[in-house]
Amino acid sequence: MGRIVVAGLGAGEVPAIDPRVWQVLDEVSLVVFRTEVHPGASAARKEIADNRPDVPIESMDRLYERASNFDELYEDIAREVANAAHSAVGIVLYLVPGSPFIAEKSVDLLRERFGESLEILPGVSFLELVWSALGIDPFASGVTMIDAVDFPSRAKLQRGPFLLTQVWSRQVLSEVKLSLADPKGARAIVLQRLGTRSEHVEDIAWDDLDKLVDPDHLTCIYVGWIPAVPGPSLVELYDIIARLRNECPWDREQTHQSLVAHLLEECYEVIDVIEKMAGEGDEAKLANLFEELKGELGDLMVQVYFQSNLASEDGRFDLSEVAEAVTAKLIRRHPHVFTELEVSGSAQVVSNWEKIKQTQEGRTSVLEGIPEALPALMLVPKLLRKAAVVGLEIPDSEVARREISTIWLGLSARVESGGVDLASEFGELLWWIANLAREVGIDLESALRSRTNKFIEAIKVVEREKYC
Repeated sequence: MGRIVVAGLGAGEVPAIDPRVWQVLDEVSLVVFRTEVHPGASAARKEIADNRPDVPIESMDRLYERASNFDELYEDIAREVANAAHSAVGIVLYLVPGSPFIAEKSVDLLRERFGESLEILPGVSFLELVWSALGIDPFASGVTMIDAVDFPSRAKLQRGPFLLTQVWSRQVLSEVKLSLADPKGARAIVLQRLGTRSEHVEDIAWDDLDKLVDPDHLTCIYVGWIPAVPGPSLVELYDIIARLRNECPWDREQTHQSLVAHLLEECYEVIDVIEKMAGEGDEAKLANLFEELKGELGDLMVQVYFQSNLASEDGRFDLSEVAEAVTAKLIRRHPHVFTELEVSGSAQVVSNWEKIKQTQEGRTSVLEGIPEALPALMLVPKLLRKAAVVGLEIPDSEVARREISTIWLGLSARVESGGVDLASEFGELLWWIANLAREVGIDLESALRSRTNKFIEAIKVVEREKYC
């Protein structure tokens, strides 16, 4: 078995290959270019051929056409290079654009397989050319370098500056542009083919990104500033929760279970404010209620952050994974929004949800995912919806009204005659009332809560009259 030596070609038309490559060239039995679509590849190939005309030279460009995505491509490349090393007698020289240590997934995969036996020689990355063209110190300016496809999510977390790499297609460029719904005067510096005779650097308006730029594999974009987004505030809250967990005695004592009561309380406080807003005609009172709702939602958000922080401490998941999971779920369950699927209305949307849960999320029953602790008045309509999905006939409002009348007459007679053990009759009555409420579009839990609130107000009136 041979060994692999990885080296970088540098970023420009003139190869900047580490001198140690030439020192071991006599031991090389195969040269592999990750790609020859690079300004210095042809010169490097010629120099190697001049020094070792007998050594075979291959390129992995043929794999680019058959791979369905970049992850698959880099896996294929790493596998081919590894296989070549297994059958080689000497050194397999693997040459990559720029530096092997910068944005080289195939090298990362080889490092995972071969560990310290993999020899990696540094190279001059495109970043040196970028900082030179921009005239900035990346450390002083705090630039965040990311793949352009990740910009839409990262743009929600900070205001910049960013260096976007891998801007190789119009689709990627369009997604970058559309990630800012309201650019508010944002601009971008487009850097193309740095280190070549066709080098181009241009400062353009954000809205012109996909109009004036013809992207290629040597295109990157510098974004100095983007409009403020909620992200920084969310990050600050995350940091505060982590600090409280470390420095506050009460917060340090909390567990997932100890926070359940607080989580439930915050949920009810949010619901309480929302229900007070219904029907409120006084604009000043409504404005106060919205302020109150903002505060209560913040308290509820703290519980989500706290639970995520606890899970992160145990190495289970973190807040980012929570957001990623729910984002993926929303996209998966709304194909009528994120794909070309068309729906006739909300009923079909709900029906599609149940099918997606079973076909894509591995659920074997429509009953999976229903909390056991769900209040009965909320559980009944949920079960009725699930039953309709599997084809169980659901009674209409006429049947529900008839059943309610029959049960009520029987129950009244039993109560009047002093009957005992009436729980099943009351349960049956409530079941059919819940059926009817669903048929006419009433949330029975909210309706009963609203009536209860009226009774609370009546108690307050009596208290004021009696004690004031």
